[in-house]
Amino acid sequence: MSPFRKILTLSAGDFLAKGLYFLAFIYLAHKLGVASYGALEFAISLRTYLLMLADGGLEMWSIREASKSTDIRGLVARLVPFRLMLAVAGVCLMLGLLAAIPDNPNLHRILPAFGLTVIAQSVNLKWAFMGQQLMSKVAVGLMCSQFVFAIGVFALVRSPEDIIWVPLSWLAGEVVITGYFWRLFIRSHGRPVFSFHPRGIVSALRPAFIMGVAHAVSLINYTFDSVLIGILLGSGHLGWYAAAYKPVTAALTIPASYFMGLFPTLSRSYAENRSRFHSLIGRSLRLTALVSLPFGVTASILAGPVIDFLFGPNYLPSVPALQLLAWSVVLVTLRGNFRQGLNAAGKQRLDLLCAVIAVSANIVSNLILVPLYGIAGAAAATLCSEILWLFLSAILFSAYVGPITSLTALLRPFGAAAAMGICLVVSEPLYWMVRGALGMAVYLAVLGLLREPELMARLPLLSPPLLDTHFRNDA
Repeated sequence: MSPFRKILTLSAGDFLAKGLYFLAFIYLAHKLGVASYGALEFAISLRTYLLMLADGGLEMWSIREASKSTDIRGLVARLVPFRLMLAVAGVCLMLGLLAAIPDNPNLHRILPAFGLTVIAQSVNLKWAFMGQQLMSKVAVGLMCSQFVFAIGVFALVRSPEDIIWVPLSWLAGEVVITGYFWRLFIRSHGRPVFSFHPRGIVSALRPAFIMGVAHAVSLINYTFDSVLIGILLGSGHLGWYAAAYKPVTAALTIPASYFMGLFPTLSRSYAENRSRFHSLIGRSLRLTALVSLPFGVTASILAGPVIDFLFGPNYLPSVPALQLLAWSVVLVTLRGNFRQGLNAAGKQRLDLLCAVIAVSANIVSNLILVPLYGIAGAAAATLCSEILWLFLSAILFSAYVGPITSLTALLRPFGAAAAMGICLVVSEPLYWMVRGALGMAVYLAVLGLLREPELMARLPLLSPPLLDTHFRNDA
């Protein structure tokens, strides 16, 4: 089966799962109000930092190892106790630092419950199935988890006082997905005999730590601005910024799951067939451009009616931030090809270098722009750092892994996206959904006129034999 077909299965499942997550947070924005919703997003940002500490880069490393290992049972037996130990240590540290958090009753109520979700996630075996490329099973698990979370939110949250049910519903979803993967694993491989080998763990920690730091730094790129806004401007402004970010994070779930599925395939192909590895990178770059560009164009031009439709008029101050953040989806998606390529090729130090430079620029820019321009300044800082990050990762990939041979093929989707933007602007008197549909029709029509290979092949993701032909015919 084509690797892209497997990845499509995972992406579709994750998209449906995150769709429920997105709808649940739209509901929460209305039920909690701007201030309480901002406090919730602040807590989720802090949970992200806790998750980075508890993971230590082991999940990404584990996926890579599981893609090459024939002893999955032994790998699970060695890693799960260590990951659980890291998670417990991280939660204990968070509880110790809880007194230093601003005096916000909501945060003190929900953060301990979010800490429990990190412990549950540390024993989740999703990584083992990802590494074995069993994407349909992973997709089912993701959908079950988000279904439980969404049901909990819709059933239990009615007012700001019900905010505690959000992390508890999240925890229920984590317990369900963890149980699901453990049941599948035991049925397929038997019960692992847990062991703790410090020497083996230390040898694994070196590459895992580098990958983990790079991942942690990338998460800081998404969360530092929210934390800074919460501290400097208050939960109201953070609620507006979170509303601007929510369509962006929803859109980013597709490339996130896509690259999770692509990573083990790239790791294996780099070890076995370098020519195939570069072919996969080239086609992936073209596919990700085709999918991400319409979002950047549409969300930036239609930001006003989109925010009003999703969140209501109280959240309209979010519009300028969304207009800028929409383009970060395009940059993050294109950059993901080079990041995953560097890690699959064992060049995780170069990926870390890119991350550190870009996020350092992001932090400095936020410290300057947020006090001056508020949430629009935070969005501008994020966009600038993403441009820098994409530029650096492409250069280092080309220099240390191999040349990027498919850049000219990107002219077609960029040209079609420009035509789409013109259509959205000139059709302004029409209802925004009609404008969006017309813009998408123009985008596809221009791609057809330019004879874009992916469009001409009629969904080549479902036609594995066409893969090599597309590479040979790529312009």
